[in-house]
Formats: sequence, structure tokens, C-alpha cells
Amino acid sequence: MEEINNANENLNKLHDKDVRIIYLPPATIASIHCIGSIAEIESGNLLNQFIKETRLYEKKPDFRHYGFNNPNGNMPDGSDHGYERWITIPDDYEVKLPFTKKQFSGGLYCSYMIPMGAFDEWFKLYEWAQNNEKYELNFKEQTVECECMEEHLNYINKYMLSPDDISMQLDLLLPIREKGTIK
Repeated sequence: MEEINNANENLNKLHDKDVRIIYLPPATIASIHCIGSIAEIESGNLLNQFIKETRLYEKKPDFRHYGFNNPNGNMPDGSDHGYERWITIPDDYEVKLPFTKKQFSGGLYCSYMIPMGAFDEWFKLYEWAQNNEKYELNFKEQTVECECMEEHLNYINKYMLSPDDISMQLDLLLPIREKGTIK
């Protein structure tokens, strides 16, 4: 029985081969932030509209799309749950309300790809980061949610051209640094 439990534990945790270490470059971003029970949907609809109306895909075909809970919320009805989305834009790009223009400082992140909806996988990435021999978590802000990001992969193809495609993927991202380095 102990062998079965050990095998199960081993299967339910990430190993170094499962996690990529990536550097996210600094970027100028357009941010949209919604709060309420359908914050993800609202912010996604506004972001898609922004991309289409501004034809961002022509002006910055290498744009990246990040999202994160802000705040996580505690109400059973989800009314205090928030979701913020960032889209990278050219530095001189004009942004109009309800979007705000911000600077993302970038940095080193551990990354684990999941299919859309497999958010229960977050705990595996946290556990990997907390128990890694070479890297440690590197939160810079008091609001940790903003640094636990999801990158929406293949945005143009999967969200705008075929939004019903169930093969959508996300990278779960946690900020890290090599152990022994100064903050």
C-alpha cells in the first residue's frame, strides 16, 4: 500500500522536466480590470473588442496576453471577485478608458502549461516553486495575486478565430529567482 501511495504522490506533483523557466521581458501594457461574478468574461469581451477595434494584431503582431485574479474575492456569489487582463502594446500606443496604460517590469518566472479550465493545477506549480532546490518564489508586491499570472497562448488563433475551440491553453506563471540572489 505504501508503494501505491508513493506512486500516487509522485504522479500528482511536478518535476523539473514539467516546468519551464522563462524570462518575461519588460513591456508597456493596456490593462482592463473588472469585478463581479463574471469578471473573466467581461474583461475578455472588452479585450477582444479593443484588439479588433484598434487592429492591434497589425501594429504589434507579437503581442502577449496575461491575466490574473484581482482580487480573489470571498463572497459566495462571486460579487467581489475581480479579473485583470494585460495585453502588450507599442510604447507610444494610445489607450482609452476603461483601459489603463501601465508598465510591466518583467522578470524570471516558472511556467507550467495547462488546458483551459484546469485551474486546480495551480497548487502543483506552487508546490514545485516552494520545494525547488535551485529557485524560490520572488513576490515583489503585497498583492500576490497580481504576480500569479496566466498567459493566454496562441491568442489570435484560439480566441479570436476559433473561440469555441476546446484546445485553448494557458501558461501558469509564478515569479521566481535563483536561490541566494538578492531581491
